[in-house]
Amino acid sequence: MKKSNWIVWLVNGLIAVLFGLLVLLVGQETIIGLIRIFGIIVLLGGAVMFYFSYRSMKAKNDYLLLMMEAIVAVLIGLIIAINPGQSLNMFLTLVGVWAAIMGLLQIITAIRLRKKVTNHLVFTFNGIITLVVGLLLFYSPMATLGTLLVVVGVLALLAGVLMIYLGFKVKGIREG
Repeated sequence: MKKSNWIVWLVNGLIAVLFGLLVLLVGQETIIGLIRIFGIIVLLGGAVMFYFSYRSMKAKNDYLLLMMEAIVAVLIGLIIAINPGQSLNMFLTLVGVWAAIMGLLQIITAIRLRKKVTNHLVFTFNGIITLVVGLLLFYSPMATLGTLLVVVGVLALLAGVLMIYLGFKVKGIREG
């Protein structure tokens, strides 16, 4: 490892610490606001696409696919902008269904591989965690989101501090 790489560790550590603080200090209301802004951006993107599809239609060019995309984007953007909380709730519920299915499939795979791999318990444990998080997201999406944000924030802070420490350790290495 080159001594000159210490700055990479330091910068990545600082980014992780800032991300961790942001996740821990920003409330769910702010997240809902950001989702509303995202909905407005999708809506505006749909409006621009609709304008260009209309121009293509007037010029007798292919326009139907672009117009369909534009209409879908406008509708999705409106739904997200008007109801950001429910949109987030639906998204988290779908992620919960996906995670629960993935967790169950990981457990089944781990059971099938138990005689072929030595660390099948790691696969099983990962499957159980994924299944539990999926079920929590499915049954209580917003409460689970708050808990996950705290966990992610704390882990990012810890990883960031560790990377900063490693950056200074690397800086102190004598190249020989």
